[in-house]
Amino acid sequence: MTTRQTRRTVVALLAALVLPLAASAATLSAKNARIVEVTVYPDRAEVVREATLELPSGASTVEFNDIPLNAENDSLRVNAKGVPALLGAVTIRRHAETPTDTPELQALRDEVKRLEGELAKLASQERVANDLREFLKSLRATAAERESGNIGAGKSDPASIGATYDLLAKKLADLADQDLAREQAKDKLNRELEVARAKAAAGPGSRSIESRVAAAELETKQAGSITLRLAYLVTGASWSPAYRATLDPATGEVGLVSEAVVRQGTGESWPGVALRLSTAAPARGVAPPEMMSRLLRPYEPKVVAGTLDNATKAKFNSDFVAGLPVAGRYYQNVIGLAPGVQDPDGPGVPPPPMPTTIAEAGLVRSAYNVAFEVPGRSDVPADNADHRVVLRQEELAGAVSYRIAPAIEPAAFLTSVVRAPQQYPLLSGAMRVLAGGAYLGVYALPETAPGAELTVPFGRDNRIKVDRVKQPQDHTTEGLTGKTHQIAYAYKTSVENLRDRDVTVIVEDRVPVSEDERVVVDIAKTTTPDHKPSASRPGVLLWKLNLAPHEKKDVVLAYTVRYPKEMLVAGLE
Repeated sequence: MTTRQTRRTVVALLAALVLPLAASAATLSAKNARIVEVTVYPDRAEVVREATLELPSGASTVEFNDIPLNAENDSLRVNAKGVPALLGAVTIRRHAETPTDTPELQALRDEVKRLEGELAKLASQERVANDLREFLKSLRATAAERESGNIGAGKSDPASIGATYDLLAKKLADLADQDLAREQAKDKLNRELEVARAKAAAGPGSRSIESRVAAAELETKQAGSITLRLAYLVTGASWSPAYRATLDPATGEVGLVSEAVVRQGTGESWPGVALRLSTAAPARGVAPPEMMSRLLRPYEPKVVAGTLDNATKAKFNSDFVAGLPVAGRYYQNVIGLAPGVQDPDGPGVPPPPMPTTIAEAGLVRSAYNVAFEVPGRSDVPADNADHRVVLRQEELAGAVSYRIAPAIEPAAFLTSVVRAPQQYPLLSGAMRVLAGGAYLGVYALPETAPGAELTVPFGRDNRIKVDRVKQPQDHTTEGLTGKTHQIAYAYKTSVENLRDRDVTVIVEDRVPVSEDERVVVDIAKTTTPDHKPSASRPGVLLWKLNLAPHEKKDVVLAYTVRYPKEMLVAGLE
């Protein structure tokens, strides 16, 4: 045998061995696959399906049906446990099928037929009634003709005539009543039929249902049982935090209850699943932001149609420019509802009572985020409704104080400064606040890192009286040529403690911050001493007052602003 003949024989033998294997590759359906685990992120969810199958030896393809259309293709993962197997590619394809009539749809169609039958029966009764009416009318005419002849012949019987007419009148009246009842029944049945037909038309008829099928390729050396777990990411699911903070005014301790509001409209329900809620947010991306250059340009107002004299410029500077909406003056982060935050309970409506015991969610930490494992099994239908889950309950030690920003609002706001829980971050969300058993409102909690300082507000307290008085301004000119304009400002804030215990009050006020070396701001000596500048807000000064019961203290802020007389300065009061 030549070398070429030998090679052909080997190829033929290999083909004979490979072709039967390829032909014997089995395609199995994971019909008993069920959703066993779901990890919900703030913007999507990872769903895990599990199925146990008996695999033959050799190559197999296992198909998972009814995968949602919004499942992310690149997120499919499969792992196996059981008979040793080599996992191959996981592919996904679209699948469409025409559904058979569901029992609900068949019931709607039966209801349509029943109502149509009732209307047909009424129509038949109406025809019979019309025939009977015509018969009675002809009978009445015949009786009238006969009795007229009897009367002419002197043979009339008044009693017989009366009985005949009474009978005819009663029968015709009964028919009229029946006509009215039938018309009312027809109106009612027609309304019901219209509704039934609309429901039947809205139900799944001959439209095809689209889904996707995930196919996992495997190869085993021996037959046996295997458990496959298919995981995929799907959009249309989310969770957001909701908090309830209760203040103990005597100690400053804050009882914090963290809840999760889970919503999902993925197209598949999650019955009896192990639910996990992760603080990671894939939609935020993983790449750091790129800082761009920021350019500043001087403000140069343009005067149309000529120039202004000095007196007009001075008035323009003090009146018009002072009224410009300057950032940091009119736009403030005041304690209260942030834009877009809604009070879920509404004003004056107390929150639902807290359970005496709460099954807390377990914590699962990774190098980058924290996940809450909800205890037990959870049912989350695909209805896009809010499903609340209690996660954690913490008791946070805090220090109670009052904060006052009289330039914005002459009111004292009760706060408690606490440390956030060390084990997990607090995502931004709505926090309902309560004190002394009273529901106070809702606060937009910012995202807070584990263990970070957190100031929780508990609303106004009218037992801390606040008054702020603006002193008259003093306008002067300086310099040998009088080219420098100076304005002196002064404010006095009075704080009185009307409570029966000592309180600590933090008073905030501000001086303008110059962004031009020609504009000079000086704090006057009459300003109340012992103030500290804010670490994060330039120009904001803080005073800490300790007030005994019914004690009153004043805080004075005085400063001057100097600038060239010809300059227009924005931001002056």
